[in-house]
Amino acid sequence: MIYKRFDDKLVIRLRKGDKLVESVREILEKENIKAGFVTGIGATNDLNIGLYDPKEKKYNSKTYKEDLEITNFAGNISNMDGKLYTHFHITCGKSDGTAIAGHLNEAVISLTAEIFITIIDGEINRIYDEELGLNLIEF
Repeated sequence: MIYKRFDDKLVIRLRKGDKLVESVREILEKENIKAGFVTGIGATNDLNIGLYDPKEKKYNSKTYKEDLEITNFAGNISNMDGKLYTHFHITCGKSDGTAIAGHLNEAVISLTAEIFITIIDGEINRIYDEELGLNLIEF
């Protein structure tokens, strides 16, 4: 992976074999980013996404091992209990023209990915909501 910082922006290029979530988190830690939002595009052939089940209060995960075009990678950066917290979603196009989407657990880049991060000057925190079973933004 390579990246460059431009004031309150980060531009990242991931290489074949890089893990999307792991790589972005590594850069966020290195740059000490506490808040922001993320967008990106690219390609993967190893994707793990989840869909939240509100009755069970858990994510059900599914893995896809096929060529997929990352048409949208989006999310936000915050903190929970003093630690980096990232929340990412992804939409990918399949060869048959259909799309799959969900909460991104991880994706291995098959060709490249281009990620743009806008940094927010401040901190956004999260707290666990018992009723929903989710970690929600709190100010």
